[in-house]
Amino acid sequence: MVVENRPPRRLAGSRHGVVAAATLLAGWTVAWWMTLGTPLADEVITVGCPVVVLIGVVAALWRARQHTGRQRWVWALLAVGVLAWCLNSVMIDWQGWTGELVRRGGASALSISLTAVCTLAGTVAFGLLLTIANTPGGVVRDALDSALITAAACGLTWYALFGAPEDVAAATGGRLTSMVGVVIVAELFAVAVTVHTALRMRRRHPGLGMVCLGVVSLVAGDAGSAALVIHDPSASSDAIAWSSVLASVLLLAGAASGRAATTKDDDGRSLLSSGALPCFAALLALATSLPAALAGRAGPVDAWLHLMVLVLLLVRALLLARDGDLLMRGLEQRVAARTRDLASTERRFASLVIHGSDVMTVVGADGVITYVSPAALRVFGIDPCHLVGKSMDALVTSEGDRTLLDAVVSALGAPGSRRRFRMTAPHATGRQVVLDVCVTGLTDDPAIAGVVINSHDVSEAVRLEEELSHQAFSDALTGLPNRALFRDRVEHALRSRGTRGPVEVCYLDLDGFKEVNDTLGHGAGDELLVAVAERLRATVREGDTVARLGGDEFAVLLDEATGEREPERLAQRLCDAVRRPFIVRGVEVNVATSVGLASTDTTGRDVQRLLRSADLAMYQAKSQRQGGYATYHPRMHEQLLERVRLETDLRRAVEQHQFRVVYQPLVDMGTGGVNGVEALVRWHHPERGVISPVTFIPLAESTGLIGAIGEYVLREACRQVAAWRSEVPGAENMRVSVNLSAPQLDDPDLVGLVTRTLEETGLPATSLVLEVTEGVLVDQHEAALTTLNALRGLGIRLAIDDFGTGYSSLSYLHRLPVDILKIDKSFVDRLSDNGDLSLVDAILSMATTLGLATVAEGIEHEHQRSALAAQGCDIGQGYHFSPPVEAADMPGVITAALHTASSRGAGHLEHVGDVEHVEQEVAR
Repeated sequence: MVVENRPPRRLAGSRHGVVAAATLLAGWTVAWWMTLGTPLADEVITVGCPVVVLIGVVAALWRARQHTGRQRWVWALLAVGVLAWCLNSVMIDWQGWTGELVRRGGASALSISLTAVCTLAGTVAFGLLLTIANTPGGVVRDALDSALITAAACGLTWYALFGAPEDVAAATGGRLTSMVGVVIVAELFAVAVTVHTALRMRRRHPGLGMVCLGVVSLVAGDAGSAALVIHDPSASSDAIAWSSVLASVLLLAGAASGRAATTKDDDGRSLLSSGALPCFAALLALATSLPAALAGRAGPVDAWLHLMVLVLLLVRALLLARDGDLLMRGLEQRVAARTRDLASTERRFASLVIHGSDVMTVVGADGVITYVSPAALRVFGIDPCHLVGKSMDALVTSEGDRTLLDAVVSALGAPGSRRRFRMTAPHATGRQVVLDVCVTGLTDDPAIAGVVINSHDVSEAVRLEEELSHQAFSDALTGLPNRALFRDRVEHALRSRGTRGPVEVCYLDLDGFKEVNDTLGHGAGDELLVAVAERLRATVREGDTVARLGGDEFAVLLDEATGEREPERLAQRLCDAVRRPFIVRGVEVNVATSVGLASTDTTGRDVQRLLRSADLAMYQAKSQRQGGYATYHPRMHEQLLERVRLETDLRRAVEQHQFRVVYQPLVDMGTGGVNGVEALVRWHHPERGVISPVTFIPLAESTGLIGAIGEYVLREACRQVAAWRSEVPGAENMRVSVNLSAPQLDDPDLVGLVTRTLEETGLPATSLVLEVTEGVLVDQHEAALTTLNALRGLGIRLAIDDFGTGYSSLSYLHRLPVDILKIDKSFVDRLSDNGDLSLVDAILSMATTLGLATVAEGIEHEHQRSALAAQGCDIGQGYHFSPPVEAADMPGVITAALHTASSRGAGHLEHVGDVEHVEQEVAR
């Protein structure tokens, strides 16, 4: 196929080219017809013919510019050949006018040269035309076909135009006969090539058909001219001129025609180049031989023409035989390759079936097994030979086999059907094999004529899936359901029970589990969790679900309750079960559990709200006491919201410094003078007013804000007392007591903070007392004791606050670095005119024995003060002396106490200043 570098410029398409050529021919014809019978008729023919031919030449040259490669040379050579013919025709006409025309073979050398150029250019052009869009072998074959046709046609043409050879030789000279013969042979060859190429390339270029007709017209004109020259030189040559004009017009139309738009290449073969060509050529040769054979005359031209036909026919037959041999060899090779591919494919599929992991079973239309793959030995432990020939009915031993049998029966009656299912089958060892089975009906396939059963062993995959499912929904340590499975079962219970009854949930949290981890290690903690899980599982009822939610948190989903108080009774049993001691690594461990109960009666049937409510009730139980349970009530949610709002406000209060420090005097029980104050913090909320420390101090400890609040109180109290010591008379030796919480005591920077505060405020370390509750001191570890010793080493005194309410023991008092015991208000409240003094007396005696100072809290009446003073208590504190007051009122309280001490001795303080606004406050 020829690839053009640029699209050809068309006049207006093929139809426009034909119209233009027809118009030109019609105009020339009208001009000749109008001048017919006048002297101008010959001039029209003589002048108009070259003009038309030149127009055709220009069209061919224009077409040559639109192409590249061989097609450009084809059109250029056609233009050259036609131009040579035109010049020859003009020269002959001019000779006729001048009387120089050589009659009967008297053509000039120039005319013969132009004829040769025309013939050579046309022959080369059509020879190049053979090579366009053709293979080298195709070029040779097409050229040979064209030569064979030409040789066969030459003989017929020779006898048709010139008659017997000896007559022609007698009438004309030998040179003219040879010249005419060469021209005729060349032109017949051009006709053969053109016709052959046009038939092969008719879809590629429809203009070639017009060119082909033009060449045929040109050859017919030349042959007629030759016949006239030989037989009747005086005859009119108008027909020859008309053939020339027609040839030029067809050349113009062919050049002006555009290429056809085809989407695929032609096969390049025509009827003349098929296997029937030798037969066609033989018929032509026979036709050329008939005149000579019938007339009994044959000349050298006949012999050469017949010899040429026979040689070409023989060569063509040899080529045809060679093509057939090559075709046969190619077919044999393709058949052999195809056979090898089929054999390789069969071996490959056989190998896949033999060595495959799936069991392939073929059951015939009669229900008898005809084939079982070797994989059956691995999957079922059975030799396939023992299965072949047996009926499917004989193998049915279980419900799964019945399913398989039904699928096979259905497939036998429904060709092309396919059914997939999972079943279990016994192994020869007795274990069960899980199979994914595919039953396909192939009764319409002659190679199968039955049902194919494909069995894939998925036992390991199923086991792994179950294991992963167990891991995903079970706790790895205790084996209990995890949070995800517990939630799923709660959702299922909510759906399944409907409105029959409520769904109850218990949340459990271990109290004291952290201490086990810290003291015995995490391994012991894991053993404790396993033991707790076993005890919980043994305590709940059958049908209840016990789950581990994570850490030391567990949950129980109660089955439908059998009694009104069943959830509470179960919660109590759980508390009692966990309270019993555990033996972990040879050590007796005691823990407790806090249980929260929630029911859909109070929470609604939303799983998220039900679980959240149980969790909230558990924290409520933990805050009340260890080892108990609490039932959810909607007010708990309100309390939670209140706690959240309060926490938000508390964080804002720390940022905006909404805290104030008030001071309650510490009165010397002997003199009545104020020798110290206790710094107490108050939260002045912008909307709620003053909030008691009882409300926000636990929240601050749980949220980690107590550090910032405690630092503020310590710094403000030290600064204020240092100022009073230098400015207020009677306050020169005043000390200040500041409370420490457990989180503050765990702060490793506590000693540094206290040291920096004392340095910044100028308060002596001996004037600072840090108070720690008894429960906090008992639970402290060695690091906390080290911190207390470091503080005491600075000169700071330490006091045990609320002494007597915790685990009072001489052993821990002896071990702790404390200086002061503060007697709790609950013991002071027991004092009356005839009250029991034994507990207070015991505490005071213990303090005296250990060399500790004592402070009595919550003194509200004179008889309490008198009794404590009589028993030897050192310091008193309470509303009997003064409520907590603002810093601005404290100097008046100190001065009043100083005057009262000097005038009446120990008694009630006549403090100055308006303190009514603080008398309603709740003491710490």
